Amino acid sequence: MRIATVAVASAALVAAGATAAVAAPAPAPSITVKASATTVRLGDVVTFTGKADGIREGSRVTLQVKDGRKWVSLPATAKVAKASYKLTDKFDKKGVEVLRVKDGSTVSKNVSVTVR
Repeated sequence: MRIATVAVASAALVAAGATAAVAAPAPAPSITVKASATTVRLGDVVTFTGKADGIREGSRVTLQVKDGRKWVSLPATAKVAKASYKLTDKFDKKGVEVLRVKDGSTVSKNVSVTVR
C-alpha cells in the first residue's frame, strides 16, 4: 500500500513539473510610432520613429495615412534594424493627417500630424 501511495504521488509531481516546463508562447509582435512634430508647415518633412518588437530584422515597415475609412500605404518605408525603425515623409496637403505604421498584419496606434 505504501509503495502504491509513493508511486501515485511521484507521478503527480512529475506531471505537475512537466506542465510548468512548457514554454509560454512568444508575445505578439508590436509596433510603436512617434512623429518628430505634430504640427508642421506645408512641405515640411516629418520623421517617424518607433520600436518594432517581435518583427523580423530587415523586415520593411510602411507608413500609412487614413483616407476616409480606409488606410492607404505611402511610399515611405524603412527596414527594421535592432528592433527599431526610422522613416520620413513630406506633407503636401493642408489639414490633419492620421497616420500609422504597418508590417503585415501588425499595426501601430495612430498618430496625428496637423499640416498648416
